[in-house]
Amino acid sequence: MNDTYTVIVVLLAIVAAAAYVRLWRKYRRNIEKVKFMFDAIDNIDYSFNFATEGVTGADRLMNMSLNRIKRILQRARDEALEREKYYEQIINAADTGILVVNEKGNILQHNRAAEKLLDNKVLTHLDQIRNQLWKSGLSVHETEARLKGKKVSIFTVSDIDKELANREVDSWVKLIRVLTHEIMNTVTPITSLSATLLKNTRGEQHDGLETINKTGRELIAFVENYRKFTHVPTPKPDLFYFKPFAERMASLTGRRIDISVEPDDMMIYADEGLIAHVMTNVLKNAVQATSPSDPISIRAFINDMDNTVVDITNVGEPIPDDVAQHIFVPFFTTKKEGSGIGLSLSRQIMRMSDGSISLKQNKEKREVTFELVFK
Repeated sequence: MNDTYTVIVVLLAIVAAAAYVRLWRKYRRNIEKVKFMFDAIDNIDYSFNFATEGVTGADRLMNMSLNRIKRILQRARDEALEREKYYEQIINAADTGILVVNEKGNILQHNRAAEKLLDNKVLTHLDQIRNQLWKSGLSVHETEARLKGKKVSIFTVSDIDKELANREVDSWVKLIRVLTHEIMNTVTPITSLSATLLKNTRGEQHDGLETINKTGRELIAFVENYRKFTHVPTPKPDLFYFKPFAERMASLTGRRIDISVEPDDMMIYADEGLIAHVMTNVLKNAVQATSPSDPISIRAFINDMDNTVVDITNVGEPIPDDVAQHIFVPFFTTKKEGSGIGLSLSRQIMRMSDGSISLKQNKEKREVTFELVFK
């Protein structure tokens, strides 16, 4: 009896030991699966998948649960990446430059506006751009924050010159709209009434009314010319090849224009009709400011910031500094018959086309250049 009991106990112990070993091995396998899953996720590898076919019920349930955890974590990561891309697009769409810098001066993140404003496509360290960052024409604001528990500085960079120019244009537009409205309201009835009275008068009265009528019509035409500055049509941009466009613009001047376009098949995304107006204005000024023997050139290229640049250069008398600083101001002109609207209208068009126009001079070489930049 005792022997039988002993055998039973031994058998139960063996079964218990076997069951324990089996459970231990299953536990270890499951631990290895979990460890493998987290190692893969830590390495951003979501290509794995635990088998759910050809395995026992418990293992199948375990594998299905691990696969579900993987899918949840993968979905959360994908959503975080989408949000990151979304925020990155918003930051890159801003005109203000943004730099995130750690305590060592390393630039952790920046947007495209910062590259353009600092004229550098590779931004890695603050020392690399310190001179450009504090140059005149830029407004720099620094804010401290914490990123992943570490102190960082966030620099925002704005183009003061561009902002001032935009505000100046806005001010001129508002002023001209008010003036033209008031002048038209006053002059139009006088012109209309004098035209009616002209039909029923003779002699000196007729001559006087005719003078009033003529002066009124001339003033209306004068005002209508300035109305163009405040009613620039909304650009309808499209791609067009620049070289044939430049050749067409040059042919209208009646002068020999040297044209250089790199690359030869360069395309510009803008409203071709409005840009033609800008080119015509600048080329006409170049022709009027030079003699037939003085060279005029059009040079188009892509700069380091991937912007398209068009330089229209003539060799002749440089523009005096006191004139150059007012050259884009509406109504400002040094010509006897000039309206002073051409260059100011050109700046308005370039501004609405998300571009810019500026005057650059090399007095030693007697070169006057109007630079058009398309961003």
